[in-house]
Amino acid sequence: MKHVSVNRVIRILLLFIFTANVGEALFVPVFAIFVTDIVQGATFSTIGLAVAFSAVAKSVCQVPLARYLDKRRGEHDDFWAMIAGSLLATLASFSLLIISLPWHLYLVNVAVGISSAALMAAYYAVFAHHADKGSEGLEWSLFSVVGLTVSTALGAAIGGYIADLFGIRVLIVAVGMMNVAATFVLVSLYPFLLVRTQPVLVEQQKRP
Repeated sequence: MKHVSVNRVIRILLLFIFTANVGEALFVPVFAIFVTDIVQGATFSTIGLAVAFSAVAKSVCQVPLARYLDKRRGEHDDFWAMIAGSLLATLASFSLLIISLPWHLYLVNVAVGISSAALMAAYYAVFAHHADKGSEGLEWSLFSVVGLTVSTALGAAIGGYIADLFGIRVLIVAVGMMNVAATFVLVSLYPFLLVRTQPVLVEQQKRP
């Protein structure tokens, strides 16, 4: 069997999405309990609306942002969009420590939706640019399986144990710290974008 290697940019992107998604999944087991216990007057409808606000914000923002980024030459704009999205996700995570009213929760979830839109609009572009020719299926499968599925399973399992042992507030801090770690992983991507951007552009320009 031919040896298959994954280039460094793809490895960094996979590590980032894995770290960020583990952090997000940590909170999944306790989200409903957190909302009904901490947010004053919250009901199950409050939880549903919070999720809807996040989804709508992501849907409204991601496509226009992706179109804008596609029109920009190079990958620096994509990089900064990912950094902005990761920082906003970090802020939203730690904000859960101080919310007390339903509108606070809705605002945080709008921020989560916007952060996800910025991250993924840029992430998909950079990943597509740097996927190794002949290994696209493998690398996108690694994104799906490791970056999304395994990370969600691992994060949810660990999150439940953290909440049981240390409480929800410690869990929220853990979520925020995972987002901080994911941001540092993204920062490590920058020098490789500087080196790799120009060849990608040249290759694209040669295509009919």
